[in-house]
Amino acid sequence: MSIDLYIFNSFNKYAGHFRWLDYLIVFFARYLAFFLVAALFAVAYFLGSPKVLIVSVLAGMFSRFIVNELVYFFYKRKRPSEVISVHQLIKKPNHPSFPSGHTSLLFAISVTLMFFSISIGIAFASLSFLVGLFRIFAGVHWPSDILGGMAAGAVSSLLVYFYLLPWILFSL
Repeated sequence: MSIDLYIFNSFNKYAGHFRWLDYLIVFFARYLAFFLVAALFAVAYFLGSPKVLIVSVLAGMFSRFIVNELVYFFYKRKRPSEVISVHQLIKKPNHPSFPSGHTSLLFAISVTLMFFSISIGIAFASLSFLVGLFRIFAGVHWPSDILGGMAAGAVSSLLVYFYLLPWILFSL
């Protein structure tokens, strides 16, 4: 048995047994990301810096819609429900499983926030990790999908902050 399958089963086995836990799983797996994006707007407002919002969103979009889509084009990993019997609590997304789009977008935002405020970035990264973790509980991702999303997000943040952003500003 692979480590991915073992960890997946260790988490997903709790889905579908307790209504309160299923609601919690669905909230974290599906809706917490929306609260984090709203919190990003609040952070930018309270820090008095639209740059925080612009750079974070740019990094998140780069990660999700450029890096991930490139990976999806070359590597079409099947989701857990396509391979084994799972307790799936949320609708299966249409794109391949690896890397996690939610996690890559949220980690790109989180790492970018660390350039402006370490504590806010760590708080965002912690909550972003929970989103990914609960997507395993919900039955839509393998653990390595979450790790891949974290890596894609972190690398995207660094690329945007140190290379893409200066290139855009220099070109204007």
